Amino acid sequence: MRLKEENPELNGIVKSYNLRGFSFREFLNLQTGNNFQAYTLDEVLKNHEQIVKTILPKVRPTDFFQDYLHHGFYPFFLEKRNFAENLLKTMNMMIEVDILLIKQIELKYLSKIKKLLYLLAVDGPVAPNVSQLAADIQTSRATVMNYIKYLADARLINMVYGKGDEFPKKPSRVVMHNTNLMYAIYPVKVDEQDVLETFFLNSLWKDHKLNKGEKGTSFLVDGQIPFRICGEGFRIKNNPNVYYALHRAEVGHGNQIPLWLFGFLY
Repeated sequence: MRLKEENPELNGIVKSYNLRGFSFREFLNLQTGNNFQAYTLDEVLKNHEQIVKTILPKVRPTDFFQDYLHHGFYPFFLEKRNFAENLLKTMNMMIEVDILLIKQIELKYLSKIKKLLYLLAVDGPVAPNVSQLAADIQTSRATVMNYIKYLADARLINMVYGKGDEFPKKPSRVVMHNTNLMYAIYPVKVDEQDVLETFFLNSLWKDHKLNKGEKGTSFLVDGQIPFRICGEGFRIKNNPNVYYALHRAEVGHGNQIPLWLFGFLY
């Protein structure tokens, strides 16, 4: 991180690769011994009905989806250890090494950054109240914004902006980087709709730009494709210009697509 930031002239020379956690497709392949391929977003939007027909005869993805949301993103779910405990230790290490060490922050501020992450997780995916957070962790508003950026750089959270906005502006929503973190930090207060939106965001984040959606939608993808993430029992007033990602649906139709299929993008 610092190599690129402190030496802009290396930007075109140094190639860095972000190793992502498992996609739902990779998790499903591991759990079932299948070898399903990845699809582009364009393929999913245009051919999802045909794609699902090649998957359903071999496995019911909905049977594995909740397990993935809970513990499928990080590879150590394969180890015979307590997953949540392991994840919390890893998160501590990410804060201590990826943030304190790389950003050269003094150790005495560690508890503030940890508390900030906890507060952001508990608040759910909303616009952060920077003044309140600054009061809660006893620091300045500017420092809170910097810490939020550091947490995003360490891939503990994602910042979602309205179209046309970006850092250092306040994000429209702060979302946990992936759903596993939500269950590890505060399992009693995990809201299903928040989990579904976090899954969708994290699955598309790798190759696509996501902004906060306009009224009646969840996200705007690549500046032009509106999506609504629909939990179980959601009544859809179908808008032909919006794509709907449906939880618990095995198959979709037209602009209504099973949410789990967005886990097949890498």
